[in-house]
Amino acid sequence: MLQGICSERRVAMDQTKIDEIVSEWVREGIHISQETVEYLIWYCNRKMDVCGIENREEYLPLLFKDELKNHLFREYVNATTLLRMQKGECEGCAVFA
Repeated sequence: MLQGICSERRVAMDQTKIDEIVSEWVREGIHISQETVEYLIWYCNRKMDVCGIENREEYLPLLFKDELKNHLFREYVNATTLLRMQKGECEGCAVFA
């Protein structure tokens, strides 16, 4: 599905670099699926297409590391909100505003 959307300028990222970046989070006890990694690599390539980044091979590892952190943060916020909603602690939250 996502492959059809990717540009012709897609950059493959060195598996060693990916493993190093993901391992930093895994050592902290955070699970990261292969599906998440593949999606984020696609997302980074798409973002570089839209922004017209020329030095893609050098930029991709930096962008991937940042986007992985952002993805994990969004997952944490969403999970925390769901737990609060289940406990009935969100009456004053923006969700119910």
